[in-house]
Amino acid sequence: MRRLVGGISLLASGAMALLSFGALSNLWADYQDSSTGTYLAVGLPWLVMAVAFAVAGVLMLKKP
Repeated sequence: MRRLVGGISLLASGAMALLSFGALSNLWADYQDSSTGTYLAVGLPWLVMAVAFAVAGVLMLKKP
């Protein structure tokens, strides 16, 4: 059961990382239709959650 939850956590982490990359990649775009703070406000929470889910997934997959 721990492996299943760990795998799902890592899968969710990857999805959240992709979502954060989508928003944060606009910081370096030549054309921005919103301010920099908007992209940070959207991208950083996804990135923090991705790191948290990755850590939880790795800890779940480690043997006790």
